[in-house]
Amino acid sequence: MSKRQASFSRVYTSTKSQLRSAKLAPGTQLLVNEWASLHGVSATPVREALAKLAGETLVEDRERLGYFVLLLSSIEVAGLYELLELYLVRAVVHWKRNSRDNSSGLLVTDSDEGDTAILVLIARRSNNPLLIEEAQRCLDRLAFARRQEAEIFGPSEQVAKLVEVCTRGNTEKLAGTVRSYCHAGRNRADAVAHAMAAGYRETIARK
Repeated sequence: MSKRQASFSRVYTSTKSQLRSAKLAPGTQLLVNEWASLHGVSATPVREALAKLAGETLVEDRERLGYFVLLLSSIEVAGLYELLELYLVRAVVHWKRNSRDNSSGLLVTDSDEGDTAILVLIARRSNNPLLIEEAQRCLDRLAFARRQEAEIFGPSEQVAKLVEVCTRGNTEKLAGTVRSYCHAGRNRADAVAHAMAAGYRETIARK
């Protein structure tokens, strides 16, 4: 790997990790020079990394203004939960087909890592690279929305149910539990989007 490729990979991986962990709020401007200084690289790999993230719809490339963390609308939040449900239910179907012993759990014992780890584990149980990739893409785009949802509504009952069902490896109940989780997310989309928009306005006002 060349020095330029290594620099690109470092910036891309670091930025995506921050987006996945909801450390970058919607409306945050990702300044190329600042990002380059932060990562100890030149501006070129930063632009390349941010362009790739824009292609993945994780950041927004505003002409002549630069790159910004995306703000999702309520329709987008609901739509992403709908897609997530589709991918995860399919993942459960694949799990059931591939597993000779459906009593084998996911080795999940608690929800300390949050629902993301559990949902990713469900996707991975499908052993289907495409389903895993698409489910992770939905989770990446929903990262800040799901953090906002947790702040508004508190711990999710659906997460506790997911942990319980996954630990037991009960694939018969898992699809229904996934649907309930995603249905709750869709029902909360308006409140979540409203809160994110308010935070976005505050971010803009501080500049």
